[in-house]
Amino acid sequence: MKKIFIGIDFSKEKFDVVIIMAENLEEKAPRVHEQFANDKAGYRKFLKWVKVNSHGVDMSLWLFCGENTGDYSKGLANFLYGKGCDMWLENAKCIKDSCGIRRLKSDRADAAMIAEYAMRNHDRMTLYEPLSGPLAQLRELFLFRQMNVRKRSGYIVRKGEKGRTLDSSPAKSFMARKCKHMIAELDKTIKECDKMIEALIASDRDLQETYEIVTSVPGIGAQNAVCMMVYTDNFKRFDCNPRKIACYYGIAPFGHDSGTSVHCDPHVHYMANKTIKGILTQAALCAINHCPPVAHYYARLIERGKKTMVALNNVKNKLVRIVTALVRTKQKFIPEYEFAKRYAMD
Repeated sequence: MKKIFIGIDFSKEKFDVVIIMAENLEEKAPRVHEQFANDKAGYRKFLKWVKVNSHGVDMSLWLFCGENTGDYSKGLANFLYGKGCDMWLENAKCIKDSCGIRRLKSDRADAAMIAEYAMRNHDRMTLYEPLSGPLAQLRELFLFRQMNVRKRSGYIVRKGEKGRTLDSSPAKSFMARKCKHMIAELDKTIKECDKMIEALIASDRDLQETYEIVTSVPGIGAQNAVCMMVYTDNFKRFDCNPRKIACYYGIAPFGHDSGTSVHCDPHVHYMANKTIKGILTQAALCAINHCPPVAHYYARLIERGKKTMVALNNVKNKLVRIVTALVRTKQKFIPEYEFAKRYAMD
């Protein structure tokens, strides 16, 4: 049972902290607040301050809690993990939805709200664990590659649109020349990213094994596999549960019923990882075109009267189920046997 609850509100340059000492939801001491720089010196100063204000309570009874804000929260989370402290990075929406009506908005009030959330919900906490070195690098490389792909698409669109709509002029020639140069540079950067990703996967046995299993499924290529591995922590984040993964990807349908008048058909929810959802859509389309069992499954759904996008979403779910089953059993995809016998479609 935790007794010290430390709520942390992160920002780019600093973070605010509120400490609550409580037992059985009853606060035993006045709350204390402080602000620290969001850097290594600030982390050390922060930990010393917590020790002073913990009233002699053992570190094993402390619980640090903060919103998962990406790079802003990662530094302190890694520091506390290295010191053996329990750190809980929670989804910001979960914290906000649980706090009721709030009129005051400040960094100190937010830190207090987070500390209260940790105190009331610590029985279902999920402790933070940093990604392994290779997987963390793989994530950064993948995100960097995606950024360059988006930039490349922007230059291609601008070059094509302005080429059709603008009259010949020095400005048009200048933009066309620069766009062509930037596209070539981005192509080079993307290829270098691909080579580094391949080398990084090859250097780690676990990543290599998972990568080979996932890419053995027809329709799932290199980028599809890397994306799935990155966002599921190499399929360890959701205990390799296909339903949880499908929910996170945004392909799990949910109903909407209320009383006697509101009865809606199940639909996918807007809260999802849009990046991997889009990539999985491309994988599903590719599988329909190049994998006979998947194509047959899709055709059967259409024959039953399913709408095109509903059938496509079913294919996405089927691919997730196949991939998670293969990763869990450490087997590669065999169309003639595995699909028909072990992962039968309906």
